[in-house]
Order: sequence, then structure tokens, then C-alpha cells
Amino acid sequence: MFAFGQEENAQLSFLFVGDVMQHDGQIQAAYNSKTKDYEYDDGFKFVKPIIDQYDIRIANLEVTQAGKPFKGYPQFSAPDEISETLVNVGFNVILTSNNHSCDRGAKGVLRTLDVLDELGVPHTGTFRNQAERDKNYPLIVEKNGIKVAMLNYTYGTNGLSVAKPLIINYIDSVIIKEDIAKAKAMNVDYIICNMHWGKEYKPLPNSYQKRYEAVCYRAGADMVIGGHPHVVQPIERKEINKEEKLTIWSLGNFVSNMQTRTTRGGVMLGAHIEKKKGKIVLGDVNHHFVYVMKRKEGAITQYYILPDFNYNLHRVDFISSVEATRMKDFFADSRKLYNAENIGAVEEKIVDPSSSIGLTYKQLLTSYYSVRITSNGSELMTNKTLGHYFHRTVDLTGLRNYLSGMYFDKLMAKGHLNFLADCGIEGLSLVLVTPEGIKIVTE
Repeated sequence: MFAFGQEENAQLSFLFVGDVMQHDGQIQAAYNSKTKDYEYDDGFKFVKPIIDQYDIRIANLEVTQAGKPFKGYPQFSAPDEISETLVNVGFNVILTSNNHSCDRGAKGVLRTLDVLDELGVPHTGTFRNQAERDKNYPLIVEKNGIKVAMLNYTYGTNGLSVAKPLIINYIDSVIIKEDIAKAKAMNVDYIICNMHWGKEYKPLPNSYQKRYEAVCYRAGADMVIGGHPHVVQPIERKEINKEEKLTIWSLGNFVSNMQTRTTRGGVMLGAHIEKKKGKIVLGDVNHHFVYVMKRKEGAITQYYILPDFNYNLHRVDFISSVEATRMKDFFADSRKLYNAENIGAVEEKIVDPSSSIGLTYKQLLTSYYSVRITSNGSELMTNKTLGHYFHRTVDLTGLRNYLSGMYFDKLMAKGHLNFLADCGIEGLSLVLVTPEGIKIVTE
């Protein structure tokens, strides 16, 4: 069981995002010839402030971490840095059961689990053996006095398989019922089924999805969260047997190199629950559409995940006219689908330029003061006490920088530097971060 802290109020929020892909173009673009590493952090910097607003943040890792040689479609093995980045930007549950789980055979399954274990991130969907599944499944996450069971299944693995004792969770009505019964016996408050299913590139759910959604709800699930079609499908907030349920049929792509009109992005789904007198009530449900934009930034080409926002307001030509049209079309198509097909109260969120997130975007697009750390940066990123202060970025020359804090005001940044120094951290300098580079600020 993973506990993410305890608080007095019995409220809990979830964020679900779509498929995390690594096609050949993404792998090549992320390679940093200067460090011989792969750089992904900057591509996620516009969604990180949204991710930070939620308690439990779930991503579907639709690649293996089988090691070199790295390869995209059709049998994925991605650099370990993509999982590291997911953790760096705040995801605290990773799903591993999908149609690419077996792409690199037993080595791919095992090494993916090893990488995620080393990162210390809870994960579920594939297992080394039955004993491990019995011990760790369902994945139980607990925060704010609410105990949640997280389940994960896939319709198949593209005709590939791995030998026992390895286990891939496949969609099977008998197994799903048994797993949900086990979750109930563990006295959980809430049960979420994450399903990899559906017909690729289709905007509406098919009969297979509908059949297994019904299986999940009859067995006692509270949410059904879908992925795989690589396009967004509708959200349904509805009542079944006098209990409120939440289904999203497909979250689409969170990051990928897919280039057809409807595959260039996805949706981030936020949901809130509250425990009242021992009973869980579904609260606000909201979403952000996100678009994936490829943009060369000096030594690295980033795949930026972009919520709807006027980025060129602060940085002229950050988004080209061609990309602006594609983004507009993706958002318009997605809204048209949701306006026609969504069921129940689901609110679209758009970043307000005057909000804290909007002001963070302004800093990212123009400039901000920060503290650069030249010693133990990677260890500080994972520090349980100080890690949330840090972020990583790559300058135009390919130099990887570990930074702490984002401030418009130099004096506030200086105060933060003093705080870090008081914590015993060495190798600190005050810097100004701009799109053109990172410069040391003299006293």
C-alpha cells in the first residue's frame, strides 16, 4: 500500500492523462549529444502546474524500458529518462498494462518494472510472478483518510506474449470480478478500473468497451478510465443503481509523434471525491485538452504538451501559424465531440492568464529568477523534503541545469538561495532564466 500523507479533511483529487508514447522521432529529438542523455523535462513544463494541483496523478506508460537499442513503433523500447521525467513532473501512479507491454519480450517486462521500482513510483498492470501480483494487486493508494484501489487491464498485446511466471493483466470478466472482490475485502473506499481498450482513431466507444464497462460497474467499480484509441472519446458522469459513476472512454494521447488531425493531443481528466459520513461522494469533474507541439530549442527538439493558452502573447512566434491552426482545429474538434456526446456535469478548464498558472506560463515564456545548483542536482530532485522545489531544464547549448524556484523578483530569489544555503546545500548561484539562455546574476 502506498500512502501519500494524511490530512484531516476527507477529500481526494485524481488526474488521469492519456498514452505516453515514444516514437522514433521523439527519441531522436530528445537525444542530447553534449550529455549523452535524453531530455524530456522541458516538454512537460506547461502541464506540470496543472499536475501539481491534484493528489493522485496517473499516467499510462505505453512503452517498455527494455534498454538499448531504443526504438519506437511497432515494438517500443524508450530511454529510461521518460519515466524519470514522469516522476519529476509529479506523476505518482504509473500504469503498465497495455498492448505494448510485451514489445521486447520478458526483458522488456522485467526491466520496465525494475526502472519504475528504482524510481520509487507506485505502478500496476504487469508483474514478475503470481506471488508479486497477489501481494501488490490491486494497487492501494491512500491519502487524506481515503483508501483507493487502482486496477489496470489491457485488451491484448498485439499478438505477443511472455512466458510464465510473468503476468500481464488482460481484460477478463472473471478476473476483474475477482480483483474487485479482493479490493472490497481490503475495505477500500473507492475502486478505479483503468482499461486499455477500444478501436483506434474512433471518436466513440464500441460494443467491447461498453460490455466491459458494465462488467466493471456490476462488480463494484466506481470509475472506469479508458485509453488506447489515440483520440479523445467522451466523458460520462452518470448514475448506475443509484450510485454516481464516472467513465471516460479514451483519454487520447498525452505525448506522441502522431500527426493526423485527431491524434495530435488528448485530455487531462480531473476528478474530486469526498468522504461524507463514511460514504464517498463524487464532486467536481473537469478536464483540460492538451495539444502536442514539436519545436526545436537549440540542441534539443522538444515535444511540448500544451493546454489551451495564448502562448504567443508572451513569446512571439513560440507557436508558428501552421501549428496554431492545427492546435485550434484539435481543440475545436474535441469540444465539438464533447458538446455532443458528454453526459453529466463536466467542466472544461482553460488556463486564465491572470491565474497563478497563467503567471507561471508568462515566466516560462519570458524570464524568471531562479537558483542554480551545481552539486547533487539529480539527488535533490528526488529528495522527499526539498524535491518539490526543484526542476530541470536544458539550455540552448545542451547544458542540463538543476534549478530551484521561479520568481519575478530578484530579492525573493535571493531569499530562496539563502534558504537553500541554510539547508546545507552547496554550489548555489542566482540566475536569470530566459529563452535565450541562463545567466548568472551578480550581487
